Order: sequence, then structure tokens, then C-alpha cells
Amino acid sequence: MAGLGALSLVALLALSCATTGGRAPAEPALPTEDVLPDLWRFWDAHRSEPRADQVRAFRSTVIAAHPGLLGPEVFGAPTADKQVEQLLVELPRLEPKLRSLADRMPGETRRVHARFTQRFPDFTWKGPVGLSLSYGEFEALWRKVGGQRTLVLGLDTLAYYRGPYANVAPVLDHAFTRGLLPAWSGKGDPPLWWSLWEEGFPLLVARTLNPDASAADLALPAASDTNATAALPALARKARASLDSTREADRRALAGGTDAPAGRAGPLFALRVAEQLVGGTSLADAARFSGPLLRSRIDAALGALAH
Repeated sequence: MAGLGALSLVALLALSCATTGGRAPAEPALPTEDVLPDLWRFWDAHRSEPRADQVRAFRSTVIAAHPGLLGPEVFGAPTADKQVEQLLVELPRLEPKLRSLADRMPGETRRVHARFTQRFPDFTWKGPVGLSLSYGEFEALWRKVGGQRTLVLGLDTLAYYRGPYANVAPVLDHAFTRGLLPAWSGKGDPPLWWSLWEEGFPLLVARTLNPDASAADLALPAASDTNATAALPALARKARASLDSTREADRRALAGGTDAPAGRAGPLFALRVAEQLVGGTSLADAARFSGPLLRSRIDAALGALAH
């Protein structure tokens, strides 16, 4: 009986931990290549040296240790001295933000990935993730690195523009959605209607999965920006008139950004197209839209927005 009592006590303690204060099972780890430890070793050893010596040391240590993430497979060309110098100029001010963000990112990436795959079971990618540097060029993008499809995160860019404690879940959800959508499989370059879907649907997913995210978290104009809202009908008419165009000029005319014709209205426009198109369809089902059906839905969405 004494043995049974001890066993019962163990069982009760286990049940108590599972239902009250116990730790939840950890999210499965994603294979990760982290550039930051090598960056900090370089910086601790060379922070007081002349800039030209720093650039050479950065190449021989950090880039040499991560030739895939910091080389042509990601950037399309070897890293230029100008890119390295720009990072090193900012690094003294960026260091505390970047260190704090880098500490958070492995856990944040695992958590958001686990949540995303529950919502989108078709998303079977399980890594690797590159916790890397982008010299201000990008926050997140997909590349084939060392033969593997890799999500590359530009932590320096995230830290610089968003800060060390930013809500990074929308960025990750947006990136995972871009990875979920199939690549264009038609002949030649993707048409404008396909590009609109690639831009708008990830924004819709990121906003839906992060209802507390601010407009800034989603890189959207503020709700009070009436100029962005007023621009939408004209953008819809322009897009509808060139729906099958593969010209970069037509694509750029709808793109967002400070120097783009559509300005801050560009991302909002893509989001509104996705909202109209998806309607009451589940996000998981909408992610499977493709071909002529998708094109016709986009055409109808643009017709509604044009008015």
C-alpha cells in the first residue's frame, strides 16, 4: 500500500503540473544558422581598429564563417565593402538593440512557426532559418542556401527600423505566408494579377493572425491617412487595365514605398484586393487559389474597389 500511495502522489503531482503551473511542451526546434555570435566575436576583437582593418577582419571572420547567408546566394553578388562599412558605422548605436532582438528571435521564430503550421497544415517547411544580416536591404526573404530552401532574416534591419522589442510576429507570419504560396508556374514572368496576390494575401494573413498589431507593425498607412484610402479606386482601375501585364513599370506603379508612385497606399491596396477576394473563405483554403479562378476573383475584386 505504501508503494501505491507514493505512486498516486507522483501521479497527482504530474497532473497538477500539467494543468496548473507546469511548463508547456517546447516548440520543436527549427534548424538555424546564426550569424550574430560571430559578429559579436569580431566586434569585441576589432571595434577600436581603423575602418579599413575592420572591413578586412569582417570579411575574414564573419563572412568567411557564413559564405552562404552573407554571399551571392542571398544577395546575388559578393558583399561589397560599402555594405560592410555602412553596417560598421551604425553598429556602435545598433549594438544594444541588435543584441536584445537577437536573443529573442530563436524563440519567437519557433513560436510563430508552430502557430502558423497549426493554421496552415499545408505548410510543411521545417527550416533552416538564417538569423543573419542584410545591410538594411530586407527584413525577411526566401533563398536557396547550400541547396536548402531557407528563410533569411535581416536582424540588423529589423533592429534598426523596428527596435529591440518590436512585435516581430507579423513579419514572420508574412514571411511564412510568402513561403506557403506556390511559385508562379506559367511561362515567362508572373503577370500583375499574380503579383497582387503575392503581396496582398500575406498581409491579410499577418493582420488576421495578429489582431493587436498596429499599422506600423504591418507596414501599412495609419487609419487616419485619408490620402492612402482615397487613392485606392484609381489604383484599382490602373491595375484592372493591365491585369495580365508582365512589365516591371506596371508592377512598380502599384508598389508601395517612399519613392514609389503608389506611396504608402500600395500595401493597403494589395491588402484590400485580398480582403475582397477571400471574403468568407478560410485562409487555409484561400492559400490554395491559383490559375484562372484566382485571376477572375482578382478581376472582380478590382472591379469592386474601382467604385
